[in-house]
Amino acid sequence: MMDKRVLVVEDDPMVAYMLEESLQRIGYVVVGIESTGPGAIQKTGDEQPDVVLMDIHLQGSMDGIAAAEKIMADFSIPIIFLTASTEEDTIQRAIRTKSQSYLVKPINMKELFANIELAIHKKRVRDQLRKSPAGDEEPAPTCACKSPMLRTYAPAGKKMVPLGWICPKCHAFLQ
Repeated sequence: MMDKRVLVVEDDPMVAYMLEESLQRIGYVVVGIESTGPGAIQKTGDEQPDVVLMDIHLQGSMDGIAAAEKIMADFSIPIIFLTASTEEDTIQRAIRTKSQSYLVKPINMKELFANIELAIHKKRVRDQLRKSPAGDEEPAPTCACKSPMLRTYAPAGKKMVPLGWICPKCHAFLQ
């Protein structure tokens, strides 16, 4: 398994330790454990993990959903919520973050593994689409809404040709 980097954001030290041990046993690199929203945002910026496992109820005034919104906006790192909360309003708030998954504790490690792999795969595909077909490392433009745009393609015979860029957030198009 290629090094796949995971940040654990969990305010219960025992749960955090068990997650770290389990993730390392199945081959992931745990880049850190954070127990607060601001700490999670800072560590995400510093470490650039492939995925963030985020509890919703954290220490301090910022909860995991608010931290996830900031992480998605600033870094476009996939978030997987791991929480005991099944309240409708919490689930609706989590949906608005466009997170990858919402798993209810106790966590089944096979489900967690599958969700991590899917999140990382989707992010890598999205990142690859931002590159030009020639393999150039052309940076994606940023939309007026501050979201990175995705390259769009259309078929031209047996080849795909770039059409322009689209914002996944507000659907603005740029040629």
